[in-house]
Amino acid sequence: MSFFDIVIDFIFLDSFEDLDSPPSSVMTIIQNRWLSDSFKETALNTAVWSVLKAKRRRLKSSNGFISHFYAISEHVSPLLAWGFLGPPGKLKRLCAYFKEQVLGFVRDIFNSEKARYTNVGQLADDIMLLARQRNELISQHLGLSGHRRRESYTSVGSI
Repeated sequence: MSFFDIVIDFIFLDSFEDLDSPPSSVMTIIQNRWLSDSFKETALNTAVWSVLKAKRRRLKSSNGFISHFYAISEHVSPLLAWGFLGPPGKLKRLCAYFKEQVLGFVRDIFNSEKARYTNVGQLADDIMLLARQRNELISQHLGLSGHRRRESYTSVGSI
């Protein structure tokens, strides 16, 4: 298992796919014009939390990676689900932008014009370059200073 397998494929791509076709019961609540947004958000949070809790209970090992992953997801996933499925607004735009950047990164690393597949070293260098470029775009979008981000890379690299 690699970083790509766990983070990009298992966490992000699977989540994006799930959010593209949520259960009809969830969509019924989200699309109901008579319910307030706060009620819809609470219902969505409860549905997501319940699904993750049930998945966590079915695991054979309560101390394994997936169990810890579900524990974190119980807190993060409801917010992201609301960001993708909730009403138009800043959170929805931010989630859409993040999804666009992750999918763009995946397309880039499998694009032979952007990533050299000549040897493992060059491929690793190109993937890191592409990841840094996407990180810079996301940082700029969030209003984070690019200068401070580069300094943090330098200080980590010099340790």
